[in-house]
Amino acid sequence: MKYLSARHFEKLNLRVGVIKAVKKHPKVDEFILLIDLGPADQDAQLIADLKPYKMKDLIGKQVVYLENFKHTTVGGLESQGLLLITHKNGKPVLLKPDKKVLAGVQVGGVQDSVSHYHFKKGEFGKY
Repeated sequence: MKYLSARHFEKLNLRVGVIKAVKKHPKVDEFILLIDLGPADQDAQLIADLKPYKMKDLIGKQVVYLENFKHTTVGGLESQGLLLITHKNGKPVLLKPDKKVLAGVQVGGVQDSVSHYHFKKGEFGKY
């Protein structure tokens, strides 16, 4: 296994987002999600296969979003970023904070007493 340094981790712009809207993609068997990233950022559009979640159950869920992931095109629509998931019984499970936090706040890491974040201009909130 190759290990990363804090410098590598801090390149990841991880944020908490809130799923604001969900609809079926017209060309592929996936969902189009609109992710609220708080007042400092525009909403992001993501294309993702999140079945067996029901669309109505996804709305309002907090998620962990990688903002600086390369955008792709899925069925003619842009997917901007990446949602962090794990799997249970072969099905996706969204990663989320264990307590409700503001949309757009950073997700970082901590080791000993040192916190690691990707900072960007226009940050808000208390970290």
